[in-house]
Amino acid sequence: MIPIGVNQCESCHHDLSGIEPSKVIRRQITELSRIEPVVLETRQAEKVCPHCQPLNRSALPEGLEADRYFGPRLEASIVFLKHQNHFSYERIVLTLRELFGLKISEGGIAAIIARAGKLAADCAAEIRQAVTSSPIIQSDETSARVKGQNHWHWVFLTQSAVYHQIVPRRNAKVILDLMGQERADVWVSDCFSAQMKAPAKNFQLCIQHQLRDLKRVIDRDPGLLWATRVRELFREAIHLKNRMIRPSSDLTLTGFHRRVTQIGNRLDRLLECQLTDSDEKRLQNRFQTHREKLLTFLDYPDVPPTNNASEQAIRTSVIHRKVTNGFRSDWGAKAYADLLSVISTSKIKGERVFTTLINMMGPEVLPYLHS
Repeated sequence: MIPIGVNQCESCHHDLSGIEPSKVIRRQITELSRIEPVVLETRQAEKVCPHCQPLNRSALPEGLEADRYFGPRLEASIVFLKHQNHFSYERIVLTLRELFGLKISEGGIAAIIARAGKLAADCAAEIRQAVTSSPIIQSDETSARVKGQNHWHWVFLTQSAVYHQIVPRRNAKVILDLMGQERADVWVSDCFSAQMKAPAKNFQLCIQHQLRDLKRVIDRDPGLLWATRVRELFREAIHLKNRMIRPSSDLTLTGFHRRVTQIGNRLDRLLECQLTDSDEKRLQNRFQTHREKLLTFLDYPDVPPTNNASEQAIRTSVIHRKVTNGFRSDWGAKAYADLLSVISTSKIKGERVFTTLINMMGPEVLPYLHS
């Protein structure tokens, strides 16, 4: 706080230093303090016992082990730049040098990313267990490039955890291998055949995908009544769900169940209509095939009507692929997936990503500066 006093009258030059101000105008300027690297050097003593001759070496404290070259905050910063902001190794080198005056080679950065990937693997294994044992799982997949080959980036999401996986395949075996003996109550996804083979008691097709397909048909021919009515019905069902879960809703449980029954009956009648438009018939066939998977979200309070959360969770992978053009090694792809699992889960829990990364990289070393 910097006081700026008035000591003299600008008009008559009378001394005002002893008078209390009638008003104090406050303004604030936000600035970063200077950030500079700090080097901690350990000096480990060795002594030979004069009686029995063995070499004795003092033990290094936790966080200052012999195989550590960088502190957790620096390592977390590099992981944050690489996998949260999609910086290349070259840009990280430049950023560290320009902002902090710190010189680290691309090889050093790669070593930090590799170490972070190994530490994230244990965290990702716990996240995987939490996801597979959850009653409601959302899933999506997108393409990835590993060593110049096509791979697939899968995401599996619950209310409290997100698990990412990059594998060469896009078939149902990926899901079956992930789930093992576990079986979800509800699986939320698009209608890709592999997703439809997930071990789950019930399914919820992403209604947003169906609305987009219906909109394309309506845009081509606005006079198509069947597509318009089905689109309105799906929107009405989503609105009904939102009304029911709203804390201040005036909708009774009896009224909600009555509306659910009405919507289901209307959908059944629409699926029995005789259609002539080929695009409408294609969508009708899809909805008939997956009739029991369209309105599951009305029967389960925690089941969303769309797969938007999964699409948002995997969007960062799409950006990373476009920026970096893929991974040059298998370990790089696995490290990215495991780190993204940690980062995404941190976000969904409302935690600070940077703090999560620091804690993952090991104990703090800065307290040794003041010890």
